[in-house]
This record gives sequence, structure tokens and C-alpha cells, in this order.
Amino acid sequence: MSILGNDELKEQQKVKSLELAINREKAKVDKKLTRQKILLGAFLIEVLEKNEVQGLREYTAKTLPKYLTRETDRDLLKGLIENLGGNILITKNER
Repeated sequence: MSILGNDELKEQQKVKSLELAINREKAKVDKKLTRQKILLGAFLIEVLEKNEVQGLREYTAKTLPKYLTRETDRDLLKGLIENLGGNILITKNER
């Protein structure tokens, strides 16, 4: 038997239930944001591939390397940047 009364146990259960609901809603929001980013990225890749916007390829090739601060991200997008005519500086830690 718990030292907490029945009312306190019910309140704890209610709080846990509300926390679970909050976490589910946060997960839904995170999924929506991720999907938005994926769709925007796919759109931009298509625009870049078709060279539909004058100067966008050059701007992306020049600016994207500065935006990428993590080596793993730079390594991941190195081929794309080079295909656009850009260049990524290689550090000793990079492959």
C-alpha cells in the first residue's frame, strides 16, 4: 500500500497521461517540420538541377559551404556543391 492517498495517485496518473499527450503532440509537430524541410529541399534541388532561377546555382555553390559547419554535413553535400561549381575546403579530419 502506498503512503500516498488515493486522490494523489489519481493526480499522478492524470499528470502522466497529460505528459504522454504532450509528447505525442510534440512528435506530430516535429514530423510536420521534418516533412516541410524535406519537401522544400526536394523543390530546391529540382530548381537547381533545371537551373530555373538565374544565379541560384552560383549563389548556392558559394554560400552553402559557409552554412555547413559540421564536417559530416560538409562531407555529405560535397558532391552536390562541386556539381554546382563550388568548392569545399578539406580539413585534416575529413576523408
